[in-house]
Amino acid sequence: MKNFLTTLVFFIFYIVNVNANQLSKSPFIPDNVYKEFNELPVEHKIKFCGFENFEFDTSLIKRVINRDLPLRILGYNSRMDNDKLVEGIYARDVFREYTKAITYSIVSEDVETKEFLFNKLYIWAKAKSLTKTKQCYRNTDKNSILKDCEGEWSDPEGQDLAPIKDATVTLEIVMGLNYIYNLNFADYKIEDARHKIINDWFKPFYKRIKPANKFYFGNSAGWYFPNISLRHNSNKKYKTLVKKLIKGNNKWLLDDGSIKNRTTRGDRALWYHHTGLGETFMILEIANAANVKLPKNFEKKLLKAVELFHDSFLDNSKIEPWAKKRHNSQASNGIQKFNSRLDSISFNGPWFHIMQYRYPEHRTSKFLKINMTSRAQSLKSDEVVGISLGCIYNSLANK
Repeated sequence: MKNFLTTLVFFIFYIVNVNANQLSKSPFIPDNVYKEFNELPVEHKIKFCGFENFEFDTSLIKRVINRDLPLRILGYNSRMDNDKLVEGIYARDVFREYTKAITYSIVSEDVETKEFLFNKLYIWAKAKSLTKTKQCYRNTDKNSILKDCEGEWSDPEGQDLAPIKDATVTLEIVMGLNYIYNLNFADYKIEDARHKIINDWFKPFYKRIKPANKFYFGNSAGWYFPNISLRHNSNKKYKTLVKKLIKGNNKWLLDDGSIKNRTTRGDRALWYHHTGLGETFMILEIANAANVKLPKNFEKKLLKAVELFHDSFLDNSKIEPWAKKRHNSQASNGIQKFNSRLDSISFNGPWFHIMQYRYPEHRTSKFLKINMTSRAQSLKSDEVVGISLGCIYNSLANK
């Protein structure tokens, strides 16, 4: 008993001191934003996060989560167009629905749902879920990609098996759950023995994360997001990493409103431009959370890129001067493959709501407010960082 109490006191001391020294509770959300969100009435958050008349216990969300995570993901090809043949692919559905459930538990302050979700992490940790996926990366500056995982796209059509895709998807899911845990559960029932099992499950994955050396869009901004989170959670300084991230991002935002290697993607140019905006708005909030100053003209270029998205969404021909370059893509012929319903977009969708909060008088913010509803998928889930920033910023934008 004495040893237990000593350990408990040490753990509480550790948590308090870590939180005291962090730049923010989450590296993805400025403290003032999260505080303002938490002070909103429950009814307001439920409304503007899209959970009116929602019952978790009888929902499809809970049924999907109860499928539980598999031991591994195996079988992606380089193009990632063979979902139906991939072992364990349903892990992506489980993760997506888990992010919706945690968002609901936060806005509703439903303690039973929160306990259910905490216990799910424990169940998955105890079962060593996803640990059997092949490791393809290591957290070292040299040789960060393992040799037997090299060689993707050996088939020009992308039909070759690519274990590096299995590894990447696995890390996206596990780190998304890790971000959720750190924000919502790290100080939940801190004496509970389940914490150790969960953290012991997460730790081996940290060594599988590729270092963030060079900025690019995709893979959580060239692996910057998970590397920043790891340093944040270890109470290590990470401002320098944030500055490098912003500097790289700034170079990819071009003066004409286009985004390097995104707006030139042929018939998928509008989609890739959108995902570039999604990550850039995330980076904007990471900078705000870390109190890092943005480069001159960063916001000017960002808003020009937003306007190009807005205009091209309404008229696909607006993006054609860039799309016709066909970077790694098919010809568009003036027609973009992009969902005409903004409410249906979840992946990288939180920028729709961060935009409305940060720039409420901008014409695109006003357009988004009119053309999006409480049914928007970007409010309930976030498949990039797990934490539903759409819910947080939409609630505040409609305060």
